Amino acid sequence: MNRDVLPQALVEAGIDSEIKATQDLTGGCIHQVRRIMLVDGSSVVVKFNTASKQLVFDEEMRGLRALAATNTVIVPEPLYAGVLGDVAMLLMTYILESPATDDAWRSFGMDLAALHGRDVGTRYGFDQDNHIGATQQVNTWCDDWVEFMAQHRLGFQIELATKSGLLYEHEVSRIELVVNRLDQWLPRKPRPSLLHGDLWSGNALPTLDQDGAARIAIIDPAISIGDGWADIAMMKLFGGFPASCLETYASRNDDQENLESRLMAYQLYHVLNHVNLFGRGYVSQAMGLVDRLLG
Repeated sequence: MNRDVLPQALVEAGIDSEIKATQDLTGGCIHQVRRIMLVDGSSVVVKFNTASKQLVFDEEMRGLRALAATNTVIVPEPLYAGVLGDVAMLLMTYILESPATDDAWRSFGMDLAALHGRDVGTRYGFDQDNHIGATQQVNTWCDDWVEFMAQHRLGFQIELATKSGLLYEHEVSRIELVVNRLDQWLPRKPRPSLLHGDLWSGNALPTLDQDGAARIAIIDPAISIGDGWADIAMMKLFGGFPASCLETYASRNDDQENLESRLMAYQLYHVLNHVNLFGRGYVSQAMGLVDRLLG
């Protein structure tokens, strides 16, 4: 990124301080991420990419604001999203990482339960499509959760993988058996909850809250409204979250019907997305979930 645009970005964000230093941060495989340390002692984070990626940053800003508005979870505050020169960027507050504690993880379980307990209406989806990783995520409103999952989650991923040749015909046929029988494992009317949507361990950062208590902040959302257990399914898929966190969440959620198969159906969405993002190395994991669901 052209360093010359950073001062202008700070102005656009309403920050009245000069840059002291910058530091590259881990930002996945899509964007570049940098910490900007300011003369006044504070820091902000900038994510940047080519101008064509600005829509993704607009989506992320909206997702962070939606999560923050629930007053349940800690997220960075988005300060500015826009294009300067040929660079698209998102500026947000910096989350200072701190050692994780068991109390922090238990608190996070309570935070998620509170997030998923907020009233967000009666439908599933969102009023804007967004992205999960680099993959488009369709959020067309639906009154039936099974229909939403079949069409806009699993069905969409199957279509992408089929068109690109990443799934073979016999694999598609087997996965479609799951899609056609989703109502065996998923409720049609679970409590609608605001979901983070991409809650793997890299998007959960141990930190301290404003009172100095150990907490967990979350970043990089792919929000929609759906079954809260879908977030838990992603958390369990690749590990990294202690049992105390998951147990605390479960103790505050009395809707646990068909829970094991329900989680697997949600995990199938994420594994199929990994097939589309990273290739056939994830197909065996997807088919393993399919085989377990179909018995």
